[in-house]
Amino acid sequence: MSRHNNILTGARYPWPATIDGNDLVVTGVHATWFGGSDDPIDDGSTASGMSTKSNPQMMGCALPMDYGRSHHNPCAGSPIPKLPWFTSVVVTSADTGIDVHVKLIDLGPSAPPQATAAIDLTQAAFKALGGKLKAGRLNVSFRILGAAKILGVSDPEADPPSLVITPNFGPPIS
Repeated sequence: MSRHNNILTGARYPWPATIDGNDLVVTGVHATWFGGSDDPIDDGSTASGMSTKSNPQMMGCALPMDYGRSHHNPCAGSPIPKLPWFTSVVVTSADTGIDVHVKLIDLGPSAPPQATAAIDLTQAAFKALGGKLKAGRLNVSFRILGAAKILGVSDPEADPPSLVITPNFGPPIS
């Protein structure tokens, strides 16, 4: 990840993240969905400890966080650094204008060419935005609340962060 003014870029992802006050914002990207009963290649496990199979109504997301150690990280080269699990994210569908609030529960999607999305959503979040599972993709933008503040790159004049952290392996997220 590198920073130029208020723009964070990654070596392997084609989209940037913009610092906006205390938040990181990504616009004009694609979302895909993962987990739950309709995903035959996913057992429901997530890096945060939440299960998409046990919690089918969970409003969650996976972000490609670059946390160093590139040989162990399928998302190395992302403009989004590692953030705490359960960080709040607001996702907006460019097609429907609908906003949903989700929690960061997993790591992904992988860097191109393996994947072309910037964010993966749980089935419930994908459907709440008006997405059709068979289509598999949505045009979205998203705002990671408080992420710039956590990373120490926010505007010092910005409001306090909107980050909510719940314990790992805590109750289902709604």
